[in-house]
Amino acid sequence: MAAELPSCATVYQATPPQRRLIKMRHAPGGVPSQIVAVHLLLRGPLDVGRLRRALTELVRRHPILRTNYALLDDEEVLAIVHENEGPDVFRMERCTGLSDERAIHEHAARSFEDLSRNFLAPNRHSILQATLIPHGEQLHSLLFAVDHVAIDERSRVILQGELAALYAQRPGDLDEVHPYDPAAVRSAFPSVEETPDLRDLLTPLPPRFLASPPPDGDPEAFRPLTAAQPLAPATAGRLDETARRLRCTRFVLHMTAVMWALKRFARTDDVSLVAPIDTRERAEDFHAVGYYQNLALLRSRSPRAAGLAQTLRECRSLMRETFRRRDYPISSLVTHAAAKRAGKRYRNPLYQVVLIHSTEDPGRGWALDGLEVKPMEIERTQAANELRIHVTDHPSRTELLLVGAAGAFDQGELDRLLQLWQEAESTLTR
Repeated sequence: MAAELPSCATVYQATPPQRRLIKMRHAPGGVPSQIVAVHLLLRGPLDVGRLRRALTELVRRHPILRTNYALLDDEEVLAIVHENEGPDVFRMERCTGLSDERAIHEHAARSFEDLSRNFLAPNRHSILQATLIPHGEQLHSLLFAVDHVAIDERSRVILQGELAALYAQRPGDLDEVHPYDPAAVRSAFPSVEETPDLRDLLTPLPPRFLASPPPDGDPEAFRPLTAAQPLAPATAGRLDETARRLRCTRFVLHMTAVMWALKRFARTDDVSLVAPIDTRERAEDFHAVGYYQNLALLRSRSPRAAGLAQTLRECRSLMRETFRRRDYPISSLVTHAAAKRAGKRYRNPLYQVVLIHSTEDPGRGWALDGLEVKPMEIERTQAANELRIHVTDHPSRTELLLVGAAGAFDQGELDRLLQLWQEAESTLTR
């Protein structure tokens, strides 16, 4: 391991989104680390020295990638911005001699488990870490991992482009650096009790309509199960026309279909989920690398007897209301729910379901000069929540993915929920 460089630092109070993620990893039974990671399979003549320099320069360009966090008590989190990169930005393993892609990916997944533990180190560590695994003369694996507290998906796309330019030794292709500005992130908010629409949203508390494994019980309870398939081509082809006709966005259509599928699956009229929402407001923030993501609580209470059309109308209204308070910290809602559910232990006391909608797949935008780059998904060893729902809209197709905790679903139930989701999407677009 490289010797740690002395570093001066500046300190500021972490923003609400940063505090939420840091406190989540310290919560009893919580997910210890949240990492934005990818396994890149590289074929071709790799220049290791250029790659090392490119990764180091990437960290030097962005202060958020040189920032560590200190949890002082249950509420206060400090962000510590170092003037130089931390240790372990780049390391290289011994050559494996592997050639089979499946064996290579299995080896990379095991290496990723070791790499992920670095992010839990109590001493200073790099927020961005990369491991290069040689398999042969022109065959390598690159594990690229960034602590989620540092970047969101938009930032990840920026880093992809910059790494490509730095490796190609084309600094002229780089845009001006826009540092993450914590002073521009709103940090003062009224309490839930003082915010009528939030008070109504949480009264009564959202019911737990899925099985809730205890967070510190059976370690197998949060083993992930998956169900995936593309949206039927005819349905996917009608999404844009349907959105125009109904005067809503694709996300509202997907959210409605998910809500309706959950209602039918759980046989309840009251279902809720959270969805990531971008909180950027200034033009320069759209070019900055940083964490500008909140989670918005979305709750549907329209009765099933009123039909799918009523759930759609409700979801359109929900999104208009949610956008007005998109930066209200989800952590405040979680704290409110935890106090009301005193004595009950859940991985998250507020929500069980996360809905993630992407209009592009940031995992597919990797490029390195002179190399064939193949991104490969890394399977996580535990699910963060009872259910994680991914819908990705590509220009020519839409992909559906469910990731459920084994303590909340069996595989047959997850497959059935996926089928209900397909049916709802089809009905909406007919």
